[in-house]
Amino acid sequence: MERFCVDVITATPNPQQVVWAAMHQDYSEHYVWDSHEQWPNEQRAGELIVKHLLLGDRGHYGPLEHPQITFNVGYFPHSMMQQIRTHRVGVSFDVQCLTGDTEVTFVKASGSLRKIKIAELYDLWANGEQAIRERKIRGRNGELPGTYRRDCKSRLKKMNLRVLNEDTGVFEIGHIQEVFDQGIQPVYHLTLEDGRTLNCTENHRLLTNQGWQMMREAVDLKTDANQEVISYKQDCYLMANGVVVGEGLYRDKNWLQEQLLAGLTAQQMARKAECSVEAIKKWVYIYGLQLNKCKPGTKKPWNKGLSGAYHLDKTPEQRQQRRERAKQFTRRGEDSNFWKGGVTEERVAIGAWTRTIAPQVHEKFDYTCQRCGNRGNQLHAHHLLPVYSHPEKAYDFENLVTVCEDCHRRIHNQGLELEFAQTFIPIQTLPQKPKPKGRKLKAHPLKVVQVGYIGLQKTYDIEVAGQWHNFVANGVVVHNSFRYTGQRIVNVAEGKQEVEDVFYLRPVGNYTNRQGKRYFYSEEQRTEDLKWCLEACQHYKKRIDEGLSEEHARGLIPFDARQHFVLSCNLRSLLHLLDLRWKKDAQLEAQKFCELLYIHLENWSPAVAQWYKENRAKKAKLSP
Repeated sequence: MERFCVDVITATPNPQQVVWAAMHQDYSEHYVWDSHEQWPNEQRAGELIVKHLLLGDRGHYGPLEHPQITFNVGYFPHSMMQQIRTHRVGVSFDVQCLTGDTEVTFVKASGSLRKIKIAELYDLWANGEQAIRERKIRGRNGELPGTYRRDCKSRLKKMNLRVLNEDTGVFEIGHIQEVFDQGIQPVYHLTLEDGRTLNCTENHRLLTNQGWQMMREAVDLKTDANQEVISYKQDCYLMANGVVVGEGLYRDKNWLQEQLLAGLTAQQMARKAECSVEAIKKWVYIYGLQLNKCKPGTKKPWNKGLSGAYHLDKTPEQRQQRRERAKQFTRRGEDSNFWKGGVTEERVAIGAWTRTIAPQVHEKFDYTCQRCGNRGNQLHAHHLLPVYSHPEKAYDFENLVTVCEDCHRRIHNQGLELEFAQTFIPIQTLPQKPKPKGRKLKAHPLKVVQVGYIGLQKTYDIEVAGQWHNFVANGVVVHNSFRYTGQRIVNVAEGKQEVEDVFYLRPVGNYTNRQGKRYFYSEEQRTEDLKWCLEACQHYKKRIDEGLSEEHARGLIPFDARQHFVLSCNLRSLLHLLDLRWKKDAQLEAQKFCELLYIHLENWSPAVAQWYKENRAKKAKLSP
């Protein structure tokens, strides 16, 4: 029990003054706020509400419902949480969620983005996708003929969800585990400095520049009894999607503008950003910018000043040799008539030369694919020794062979370069082909400029599989629902965590059962129970390794796993909770929970806490 903890996340300031104002307004014809400068201070307000409201036994305790408090509860057994949930009145447990119009970001195989509204995502998850064809007869499970929707959960789970690597700050790929309908919840509208918005509940966890925080904590949200916003913090920054780092610089408009103002050409910018010239041109045009023109390669062209006909002073033998060489080689670099000072990328130049020389290659191999033996169709010239490993062979005619389009694609896609090259030349190994670096996006902070309450709305949430339990919603990094995970159970089985870090067992000692009979829980019994918990964890891991889902396998573990949760209530419901669970015959762990709650009640509302301790504590009375 020494691990049990309860901490306050947020609470209404001056709660006794709030109760006094509500009580005073109930029995006054005047507008109470007009005289707020004459209100009693917090201590005096507490004395007055005890005297005129609580001790007076008026039976009108509505004013106690205005002050709100939220606790973070940790390391209690699951059975205790179930007890609290069963008898709760006016107590809210953490349900974090987003509205249906929130767009979730996925990444296509091509690298482009796909955004799906979370309500549509839930509809697909729960009801399936609309089938293209109409069912003419009954389905295999007795479904009626007609239009129908087919299950698509497996496809949705395979879609690439954009998630944030919280160690590096760079966006990666994750996958959906579950999509939830969280029901009707009070929702707030957040507006960021760049115009993007997010609609979420006050307890949804958002990634800020200070780490993970609930929305109300991040913006220091203060609300009235009707959920309307009274105040919020002006310097809250949420981590958002969109800043490009490293080789993805070419997507950053500010970076492009800086390079263009510095006079750089598309080729120079491409070398600096380690991308293709086409990528630079694409994003320059997207942002409506203007490229800088390339400078001419030389001020003295080879034919400057020449006019009329001219001829090469070659012998017939030299002319014939020139014709033969022209079939295999082209003039490159400074020897070319089209030389512009080196503005073309080497990769582009190699491709252009290969396409130019391809007809001679195909003629050499009688227009026959050297892999499958088919003649004709679409033919390509293939480098036997790849350019990435042997750049000196890039322009070697003897290093080229004819293959058809399908075989060429298969050789490169399946990594068959070495196997195919060995049929022509003696070679043992090839270095591993370098992987493209691709684009890397890094989260960046955006300031929250406005927070407003927009009422009760239908809400949803997502559970994400894998290491990083977050996703991008409307361009903002948010935490997922994370309904259940068995990783800590697996950690116990592997010896990475102690059993009592995960499971709760009562200390050795004397106890009383519900029938009032005393018993002694011995050290031997406790040791056996710890061993049983460990064996259950090992059995759980075995079933997970065999392919069972976490939700299925968790039925094998002991019930009293330690649980963390968030609890919100008003002052009146808090007193009611203490009435129910702080009585002498209540569960021992629930009594300990109420003791910790009372400590915070005493600090938050001392006069009410003192009245409660003297008149109601541990007496199992009905709620005031």
